[in-house]
Amino acid sequence: MGITKKFLNLFKSGKSEEEEQARRLAQKERYDNFLKALTEGDLDTRWNAVRSVGDLGEPFIEPLIRGLKDEYWIIRRGSADTLGKIGAPAVSPLIGALDDSSDDVRQETIRALQLIGESSVGPLIQAVQHSQPLIRRGAVQALGIMGETRAVGHIIESLKDADPWVRHESAVALGRIGDPRAVAPLIECLNDAREHVRMAAMATLCSLGEPAIEPLIRALIDPNDDVQRRAALALVTIGEPSVEPLIKALGDQNPGIRKGAVEVLGQIGNTRAISPIITALDDPVRPVRIEVVKSLAALGVPAIAPLMQVFREGDIRMRTGAMEALWMLGQPATTPLIMVLKDGQSDVRRRAVLLLGEIGDQKAVDHITGLLSDDNVAVRREAFEALEMIKKRMAQ
Repeated sequence: MGITKKFLNLFKSGKSEEEEQARRLAQKERYDNFLKALTEGDLDTRWNAVRSVGDLGEPFIEPLIRGLKDEYWIIRRGSADTLGKIGAPAVSPLIGALDDSSDDVRQETIRALQLIGESSVGPLIQAVQHSQPLIRRGAVQALGIMGETRAVGHIIESLKDADPWVRHESAVALGRIGDPRAVAPLIECLNDAREHVRMAAMATLCSLGEPAIEPLIRALIDPNDDVQRRAALALVTIGEPSVEPLIKALGDQNPGIRKGAVEVLGQIGNTRAISPIITALDDPVRPVRIEVVKSLAALGVPAIAPLMQVFREGDIRMRTGAMEALWMLGQPATTPLIMVLKDGQSDVRRRAVLLLGEIGDQKAVDHITGLLSDDNVAVRREAFEALEMIKKRMAQ
C-alpha cells in the first residue's frame, strides 16, 4: 500500500512539473509574440497587444513601460491603462519611467500610477527625495494630480529643491491639493530666482483663496519689494474675498500695511471700499495719504460724490487730499465743482475755481467768468488765474 501511494505521488509530481514547464513555455511564447507585436507590428497590432496582457501580470511590465514611449498616443494610453490594471508590481518600474524628459511619456506614466492608486502613494512620496530631478519632479506632479494630502509636508519641502522645475511642480501640486498649510511657504516662493516658479506660487496662492488672504496682507510689508508686489497682485487676483480683510487692514498699526491695503483696494475697484479709504485721507503718515489719493482716483466716478463732501466739510488735511484726488479724476469732476461755485463759503468757491483751472475743462469757462465779480477778492483773483490757465490749454 505504501509503495503504491509513493508511486502515485511521484506520478502526480511529474505531471505537475510537466504542466508547469508547458505553462512557462506558453507564457514565454506569448511574451515573445507580444514583444514582437509591440516592437514590430503596425498600429492596430500594437494596440491589440497592449490591451491583451493586463491579466498576465509582471512579465509584461517591462515591454509595457516601453509602450509608454511609443510614437502614437493611443499606444501610450493603452500601455498606461494596462499597467494600471497590473497594479502594485508596476509601481517601481513606473516611477523609474518618470526619468524621461518627454511630457507625453510622463503624462501617461502618471496616469498609470494614478490608476493604481493607494499602492503607489508610499513609493511616490519616497521618490520625492530621489537623486534624479526628473523623477522628483514627476513624483511631485503625480501626488498633486492624485490630490494626496499625506504628501503635503514632503511637497512643501520640495519648494526648496535645487532644481527649479521641481520647485515649479511643487507649487502647482500644492494648488491641486489645496491645503492651507502651503500658504506661508508659497509666499516665500514669491521671491524665487526663477520667474516660472514665482508665477506658479502666485497662481496657487490665488487658487487657495481665503486662507491666503491674511498672510498675503502681511506680505505687503515683506523686506523684499518683489514679494510685496506679487502679494499685492495675488490679492487683486483673489478679488472680492479680499475686500473686507483689506478694509480692516486700513486700521492696522503698521503704516506699511495700511499703505499696501489702500493700494490693493484701489486696484480691485470695489466701491464698498470708497468710504473707508476716504476716512484714511486723515492718516497721520504722508505716504499712506498719497496712496489714498491715488486709490480714490483709481476708483473713478463713484468716488466723486463722497470726495466733494470732504472737499466742502473736511478738515484741512482731508480737504487737501480730496482736492488732489478730484484733480486726478479730471473732467468727470468738472460738473460737481461747477455746482459749488455758488456756495455760501468763499473758501469753498475759491478752492473749486482753483481746481477747475487745474483740470482745464472748457465747459467751466462761463461759470468761472461769473466769479470775476465775486465779493471776495481771493475768489476773483483765483477766477482770473483759472481762466488764464484754461485759455493757455485751449491754445496748445
